Amino acid sequence: MVKENRKKIHYAWKIVIACILLKLGTGGAVAATVGNFVTPIVQDLGCEVSKFTMLVSIEAVSMALLYTFAAKMLITKPIGLVMGIATLAETIGVLLMATYQSVYMFYLSGVIIGVAQAFTGLVAIPIVINMWFRKKAGTVLGIVIAVSSASTMAYGLLSAQLITMLGWRNAYLVLGFMCLIISVPAAFFLIRTPQQVGVKPYGADEQEEGLENTEEDVVSTGEWGFTKKEAFHMPMLYLAWMACLCFSIGSGVSGYIQTFSTMEMGQSINFGAQAGMLMSLGGIACSLILGRINDRFGVKAGLIWGAVFTGLGYGLMLLSYQNPIFIMIGAMLVGLGSSMYQVQCPLLARSVIGNKHYSEIWAVMMVANSLIGGGLYSSIGLFYDKLGSYQGAFIMAAVLYIVALILGFIAIDMSRRKQKGKMVK
Repeated sequence: MVKENRKKIHYAWKIVIACILLKLGTGGAVAATVGNFVTPIVQDLGCEVSKFTMLVSIEAVSMALLYTFAAKMLITKPIGLVMGIATLAETIGVLLMATYQSVYMFYLSGVIIGVAQAFTGLVAIPIVINMWFRKKAGTVLGIVIAVSSASTMAYGLLSAQLITMLGWRNAYLVLGFMCLIISVPAAFFLIRTPQQVGVKPYGADEQEEGLENTEEDVVSTGEWGFTKKEAFHMPMLYLAWMACLCFSIGSGVSGYIQTFSTMEMGQSINFGAQAGMLMSLGGIACSLILGRINDRFGVKAGLIWGAVFTGLGYGLMLLSYQNPIFIMIGAMLVGLGSSMYQVQCPLLARSVIGNKHYSEIWAVMMVANSLIGGGLYSSIGLFYDKLGSYQGAFIMAAVLYIVALILGFIAIDMSRRKQKGKMVK
């Protein structure tokens, strides 16, 4: 009787494991394909730094332009096959880097990896989680993003050691084979839709035990949703979209904290690296905590979290002109608000537009989010180039997070009213 009554583990948790393995393999490896490789490749091939780092821009544009097509494929084709092929393509893109004799050849890998990440990255993971979780979606997304951040840190350290011991070409081979072993099988053999497995999404059963229900949970976890046509005729979608764009642009400022530490504040490279490490650790904690906050207290609470910690963090950055030690504390606090773009944005969109057509709508939103946020990243450096200080950038980031908070609140309230009207009808 005991064995009969023991509950079987829901397949949704296998999906979580698969998503984590994607981040532990291709996610971390791809993030490390530039960083530590810049110096040895530039020296070996005799190219300019900007020509090699153009690889990142090519990946970003290739990925963004395929978002809507990728979303459609993920919900209409066998998802394990689609994501498996994409993961294999990422692996091939990394392995090919070990063979290139010209900097321009790296652009081929940039296209391959960028296109593939449209099916495995910022759009795909929220879509997969949305398929499988009607409860705890925020917590799960936060866990996956936290693993992604930790993986990026680990692969950064690992790649440095591999380059030193084996050379940059063999380092790429090792990273590629790690992708092949860790991520490719997980995508092909674990990722499925609830329909393929023959079960309901986690939390779909009203008798699910031990789950909290807030007013926002009821809206965000039920089987409802505005159609794509309906959503794009509603002001609330554009308000939520504007909030996401604020997070997209504002999140880029944190990437300049190390430069601020060393260039403007005159601190050592080691000091800047430590500040960057603290910010990364704060980001990992943010992802874990932020997802849980959204599930337990609602999307509005998550918006407040980001605005508070980002404001405090950049406030301390401004105080660091009096004492540089504030940079360390400020970096940690900025990190605690740094997952808003990756975690809060998809949860905000889901809360406003619902589940049913979330995939196709979120994909369209992400095209603009990625292109605008990524395109404006380099322009943040103009604050220092033109004004001689990053103060303006820090103030801008804090203001953008506050604006996102306000816009998000309004969009959520409008969505609640619209949803109530739709249910009445």
